[in-house]
Amino acid sequence: MRFDLLKPLGRLQAILLSFLCCLVAFLAGLIAVSSRTTPLEDAVRLSATNVSDVQVSGEYIYYLEAGSLHCVDTSGRFVWNTGVDAQSSFRVTQGGIACWRGTRLQIIDIKNGVVVGNVNAGKNILTAVVGDVYTAVVVGPEHLSTVLLTDTFGNVVDTLTDFDGVTVLDCGFFQGRELFWIMTLDSSGSTPTCRISTYKPGRRETGSITDMEQVIYKVMFRASNICAVGTKNLNVYDYTGSEKTGERVTVYGWHLESVDENSDDPLMLFTPNTQVGENIAIKDIRCIRGKSENYLHFPVACSQLIAFGDSVYGFAGAYLAVGSYGSGTSKLYQMPVNVTQVMGITDERYAVVKSGSSVYVVKLPEN
Repeated sequence: MRFDLLKPLGRLQAILLSFLCCLVAFLAGLIAVSSRTTPLEDAVRLSATNVSDVQVSGEYIYYLEAGSLHCVDTSGRFVWNTGVDAQSSFRVTQGGIACWRGTRLQIIDIKNGVVVGNVNAGKNILTAVVGDVYTAVVVGPEHLSTVLLTDTFGNVVDTLTDFDGVTVLDCGFFQGRELFWIMTLDSSGSTPTCRISTYKPGRRETGSITDMEQVIYKVMFRASNICAVGTKNLNVYDYTGSEKTGERVTVYGWHLESVDENSDDPLMLFTPNTQVGENIAIKDIRCIRGKSENYLHFPVACSQLIAFGDSVYGFAGAYLAVGSYGSGTSKLYQMPVNVTQVMGITDERYAVVKSGSSVYVVKLPEN
């Protein structure tokens, strides 16, 4: 019997050739991307060892460690620190810091770290948020919640109990106002129903929004309006709950990835549903502000987007894509660390990022 050794050898050569072509193409693409990038300055590493919850507000960075809540600047220097219960949860807003564990809540002055109020809620606290005038404390159980509205010192001024059988998704205060808002989800029926209610402490409910056509997953506020983003539409309401139908925008097939929370007319960044999920790879961005919108395309697939003023930042591991609302163009930069998560951006455009088990601060370029 005679074997033809040339045929298997030819197949092996073809496989090797195909592999080499793919490798060359990959390296060429990598070189092409690298040649278009500008390296950013070195990152500042923070001393935080527990990187599970680092928050950013204004110009400072906040994190819990060893029974203390720390406030540091972008160079890593301590501004203040205050003792709190170990394994506490906390939430930072411009109004202050809510820090809780179990049934106990501390209200902390964001400027100096002084504890100005204490609340014993009686039941386990699910979440809490500090506003300019009041603090809201949501206590369990999850589907039968009670909301305590307190003053700055922790004295209860109102109790909201009308959340039987619903899940509290989020809550907060209108910036610079005494109005409180809360978003709930009723999933007991065949169609999930979202409701957004507004309250004035001591005067009960002042307005209500109910949407049975879609699931709302983000609420924001712009120019004295409530903007609710759902799976189908972006709807705009006044504080009484009346929709401004002329401002409705269809967003079916798109998911809101980021919004500039510090603006009265915030920039919102949407991405196609096909580019988010388990294998997130964002390249196409739909930018919406008010009644106008435009589109951006990034040269690299990003894992996270951040809206900041007119800037659009896309983080892609070792790379940073930067675009501008209305320009349609972008630039590519090389990050000093491989970014696995973005915790936030300070007022001076310093990004607080996680890389492995460490937290770094990186100065971002403008548009």
